[in-house]
Amino acid sequence: MSYLIPDTDLTLSEKKEFRKRAKNQAISEALKLALATDEKGLTVRDILPATDLGAPAGSGYTNEVFITGAIAAITWTSVYDTAGVAQLGTRKVLVIYKIFNHTPMPNVTEVEFRLGLTGTSTLARFHTEGVIGIELTPEAYMSEPVVYTKEQWVDIRCYARAAIVTERLGFKGFIVEPLGETLS
Repeated sequence: MSYLIPDTDLTLSEKKEFRKRAKNQAISEALKLALATDEKGLTVRDILPATDLGAPAGSGYTNEVFITGAIAAITWTSVYDTAGVAQLGTRKVLVIYKIFNHTPMPNVTEVEFRLGLTGTSTLARFHTEGVIGIELTPEAYMSEPVVYTKEQWVDIRCYARAAIVTERLGFKGFIVEPLGETLS
């Protein structure tokens, strides 16, 4: 099971290694899925909230910002600003390696990455309260990245100690797709 490592506990070279490992894992998954014949036919870029996690229409994020919708107290709630679960595009691989919360006094205490329209299986679950905010770091790396592949439902939920209107909860990771899909 994966665990969180506070950003402040890592050196710059260790942070670069996390990014490199996540990028390589994303490329490897894309090649396994035959999204391109080789690495030259792929592009790797940072996650764009609405572009990558805003489909189908009315699901996921509606803007290119990581801001949640209203979060209920003491219950699992979607991190998206809509009620719908995002579905990854048909020619994309998503690898998430970092969670951040840029809210001054975060209320979110856990984040869960689930698979399926109704979250039928859990890929990873992190108790963020003891790392993000309490340790005075707004960011934490995952010891093992979370991977979603083409057409999978990306059900990301959070748990909060109090009801809140929004929170600046987001994720760092990579999208790998065939060259020319979003970038040329």
